Amino acid sequence: MTSTHRITDRQDSDAALRLLKAVAVTHSYNQRAQTLSFGVSIALAVAGLLIGPGSRYGTAVALGGTLWAAVYKMVMEPWAERYLRIAATLQERFDTDVLGLPWNRVVVGDRVGEDEVSRLSRHFRGDEDRLRGYYLVANAAAPYDLLFCLEQNLAWGSRIRLRFAQMTLFMLVLWSVAGVLLTLATGATVAGLVIGWFVPSLGLLLLCLGTYRIQMASTRDRLRVLGLVRAVVDEHSSPVIASPAELTLFARQVQDALYHMRRLQPRLPAWYFQRYHDEDRSDFQVRMRELEGRFPQS
Repeated sequence: MTSTHRITDRQDSDAALRLLKAVAVTHSYNQRAQTLSFGVSIALAVAGLLIGPGSRYGTAVALGGTLWAAVYKMVMEPWAERYLRIAATLQERFDTDVLGLPWNRVVVGDRVGEDEVSRLSRHFRGDEDRLRGYYLVANAAAPYDLLFCLEQNLAWGSRIRLRFAQMTLFMLVLWSVAGVLLTLATGATVAGLVIGWFVPSLGLLLLCLGTYRIQMASTRDRLRVLGLVRAVVDEHSSPVIASPAELTLFARQVQDALYHMRRLQPRLPAWYFQRYHDEDRSDFQVRMRELEGRFPQS
């Protein structure tokens, strides 16, 4: 498998950076669909709140909320899913190229062509320096350098997605509780609560519930596979470590799980990831130094 030096060189090569730019651009297209969906859902929910069930516009807002929920499921979700699939395939190509893993055409399908990668990467407007050093690469004996990269993908992703899922659930509960409290304060009926509060915000509720469900499912799957990877690292007599063929098979299976999870939910917004980036990175640097001490390079 690959050595520490190769992983470091590959992830900062021009080809790898071009792939990461294409990934970032494609995720931004997906997130635009998510942002538009969230914005319209918020606008309808607030409109229902301001107008109130007794207004002559209340029925129109309630109908708008119902129609938007249908549009979201029939139009916005497929739009976002298309770019999510492309982004997951591009990320898979980056990982396989950098980590030296075989391409699984049965699970992933065909690679995205170089012309399409180039076209997407030209739309990148971010800071290229933030793309360098994508993985913390442990100066440890092979294959522990490779296993640590897989471990990062699983552990880092599960940590930040759990935070985001909890934030989404908090917003959902807060909105629902606010509606109930307002209904009690104004003496409105249950029908008024449903028509004036929950129906206009149906799209928002569906979006939040869907986001929470998918993020939690991804978190559970990542933690399950993370346990398998760490068990291999901690078991000195593991056949995965002893056999190059077993190692390649195991690493490919882990990568298949990662691809499946990326197809379910895209990366979180860059601002949210950066909010906790330094804290998370310092935690994984501790883990990296531990592995370097246990499995030093010969």
